[in-house]
Amino acid sequence: MASLVARSGARRADDIFFTAMSLLMLVIVLVGFAPSYFLQGAVFAHLPSLLVHLHGAVFSTWIVLFVIQSSLISTGHVRLHRRLGVLGAVIAGLMVVLGVLAPFGTLRRAAVLPPFFTPASFLIDNVIGILIFGAFVAVAIRKRHNAKVHKRIMLIANVMLMPPALGRIPFMESHPALIGVIPLGMIVALLVFDVFTWRRPLAVTVIAGLIFVVANPIMAAVVHTPLAERITVWAQQHP
Repeated sequence: MASLVARSGARRADDIFFTAMSLLMLVIVLVGFAPSYFLQGAVFAHLPSLLVHLHGAVFSTWIVLFVIQSSLISTGHVRLHRRLGVLGAVIAGLMVVLGVLAPFGTLRRAAVLPPFFTPASFLIDNVIGILIFGAFVAVAIRKRHNAKVHKRIMLIANVMLMPPALGRIPFMESHPALIGVIPLGMIVALLVFDVFTWRRPLAVTVIAGLIFVVANPIMAAVVHTPLAERITVWAQQHP
């Protein structure tokens, strides 16, 4: 009986933690993209291309859906959560496609990049980041019947989306290190949460967290390869 009560308490703590984290991510996205997108009327904003409009609309829909999905689980609406999961899978697929195309379009327009990006790092970081996001979501969908695994992979997948929003917050221009520290802090918070609620670090958090951590040095290494330079030049010159 005590074991059942403990597991029930841990699941309830899960519901609160993941809902709170989804809301935090929503706030980061709203603050980061408020000047250039949300305060400009979102879909009515004067953006440079249809691709950017689609990118903004799809990514915004995803983060709102993530909050809704977390809230549905915390309130016990599992059936509706699963139905909306089909829509989420479609949106995630669109995000990967748009997330690959959008940085190419940015370089092609010779748009002004954040001061801590070179054209190559902007392209490579965004493309590899969205591909890792897509891989995480694919695994989470496959593990959808394992609630602990599913929720944690989905959370870490969304952490991958935070740097672009964080990089657009004016405060970050003078504190660029926080763009990497804050997402890493989210992973650490999840690890600490697992230890306190489940009495041990869960394997899924450790493995997915390590993938998140090693992604940055891998992207940094790829940026300096001749292939990355050629792709960047092609993106800037292709009509």
